Formats: sequence, structure tokens, C-alpha cells
Amino acid sequence: MPELLDQITEEDFSYILKNPWKFSTYEWKLYNVHNEKTAFDTLMEQFELSRKDGFSKIFRTPNKLPLLILMAVKTSDTALHCYLVASRHMEENNQALKVTFEMRKILEEQSYNYKGCTLVVYSQSKETDKQMSWLRFLGLKYMPEGNVGNSRYFEYESRVEV
Repeated sequence: MPELLDQITEEDFSYILKNPWKFSTYEWKLYNVHNEKTAFDTLMEQFELSRKDGFSKIFRTPNKLPLLILMAVKTSDTALHCYLVASRHMEENNQALKVTFEMRKILEEQSYNYKGCTLVVYSQSKETDKQMSWLRFLGLKYMPEGNVGNSRYFEYESRVEV
């Protein structure tokens, strides 16, 4: 079973970027080695912002390797922007399914902390249909009117009344 923790290090981000899940490879453009530094810098910047006003969680494999990092940064009084990056370990032993159920719980729990807020996710994927199904399963709703270029726009509305 993956372990969920709050303590995330720079090494965790580096590890995941060097050992990306197939969806992370495309999302963060890691098929081009020159994009690894840009992805790392972006993730570190967003991580610092998530610690100030938002949330961040890391899932680890049973042997403590970074599996997935989920972050949300508050961008306004009513919106949070979500960042997600996962390692190749998502393919092992049905980790993706286990993590998915945990992420659904996290989003529901966080909706109590951010009442009235919308969590925004932009997604780029070669396998759009699979990723759209996965994001819908997490509780996000596809809103094509918010698409920007190749990025698909999804929202998670708080289930908690203001």
C-alpha cells in the first residue's frame, strides 16, 4: 500500500523527474532532456507556494521511493491551481489505482479547508481519453471552454457549502 506523507524534499522531485510515469513524461515534456531543469524549477516554485497557501502531499512506495506528488496553490480567494507529477512506480503493482482512491479522499478532505473554492487542473496528454476518464474518476469535471492551447481544463468544485 502506498504511504501518504506531508514531508517532501528536492530529492523527491529530482527522483520523479528522472524516473517519470508515462503521463508525467508528456505532461512535463520530459521526453526532451533539456526540459527537466525547467520542470524542476517550476515544481519547486509551486511547492514553496503550496506550503504558504495551499497543500502538498507525497505518496511513497512501500520501500520509501517517491511515487506521486500532489500540490495545490491558492491563486485567488476562490481558486487553487493543482500540480501533479508521478514516478514510473505508478505502473507497478496497481499503484495508480490505490493512489487514485487516496487522491479522491484528499480532494474531498481539502474541500473542507477551502470552502467555496475551485481546484483547477490543466492537463496535456497523448492519451487524452484515458487521462480524462482518470481525472473524472478523481471528481474533476472537464470544462472545454477553459482549454488553453493543448491544455485541457478541469475543475474540482468543493462539495462543501460556504
